[in-house]
Amino acid sequence: MTKLDVLNRLATARDLTAGALARHERTSLEANSMMLIRLVRQGLVERELDAGLFIYNLTPKGHARRVFLNTRTSEITG
Repeated sequence: MTKLDVLNRLATARDLTAGALARHERTSLEANSMMLIRLVRQGLVERELDAGLFIYNLTPKGHARRVFLNTRTSEITG
């Protein structure tokens, strides 16, 4: 699971929990939670408490970083 994997998933699905994202990415909840915490600290993802669960969404900065990383990746892999 890479930063780009998580950003791309959050771009296509809103209001995901850490558990839902972990199941989709086929990673452990712990690894996924650590990735999400890093992305929140970088300002790429926002976290809100909803009915006792944290839900995650991209920020405008996260959308911009996702576009940049996708463009860069496609240039590299050609």
